[in-house]
Order: sequence, then C-alpha cells, then structure tokens
Amino acid sequence: MDEFIQLLTKQLGLSTTDGQSATGNILKLIQSHLDPALFAQISEKLPGVQGLISDAEGSANEGGLMGSLTSLAGSLLGDKAKGIADVTAALTKAGVSVDKIPQYLKMLVDFLKSKLGNELFAKLAAKLPELLGQVQ
Repeated sequence: MDEFIQLLTKQLGLSTTDGQSATGNILKLIQSHLDPALFAQISEKLPGVQGLISDAEGSANEGGLMGSLTSLAGSLLGDKAKGIADVTAALTKAGVSVDKIPQYLKMLVDFLKSKLGNELFAKLAAKLPELLGQVQ
C-alpha cells in the first residue's frame, strides 16, 4: 500500500499522513462490508492493509456533525446514499477535500484493479457498487 500512498502524495498533493489516514478509513469501510474470507484474499494481495486499518481504528471518531449527517443520509435516502455519504465522510475526515474525492476514488479503483486482478476485483466491486462500481 506504500506505493498507493506515494501516488496520492504526488498526484493529489496529500501529505503522507493524510494519504494513510484516508486509505485506512476506506479500507476499514471496505472490510466492514465484506465477508472475512474475501477480505483475507484481498489483504494477501495488498501488503500493509492491516496496518493502515489498525491506524484508522486507532484514530476513529464516528461522532460529530459528519457522523450525524451520514446517519441522516442513510435514513432518508437509503443504503446507496449512505454508502456514498460514508465514503465522503471517511475521506474528508482524513483531510481529502471534497473536490479531490472523485480523483482519489479513480486512483483507488485503478490501483486495486492492477493489484487484485480482474476476478478478485470483480468480486470486490460486486459487494461495493456504490464505492467501486461507479468509478470504473
């Protein structure tokens, strides 16, 4: 995952810390939506995933205004909107500005495709269409 963090710092201008935090938050979100066996397959292909997730869990604070807005979006608009709100909250909490979120997600999708291969990426995207299916 160090390779992806370096891409974020170069192409999006994020600090290493913000890139790690954003990616850890997204990986934690991905992990929460997958069965453990599938996430284990993904983790094998992406060295450093567990460390980023652990760091994200150590700094997690789901409360506050963004947490409330995420819950409200889910209640009012359904699961897809909640998924998008969760992604936005996870990234903005880590210092990614809203205008950079589409580029971050495209970079993440491209990176995951290159590391996971088509079959494993397809399984992942099928489980998380609101995160990965819209960017392809």
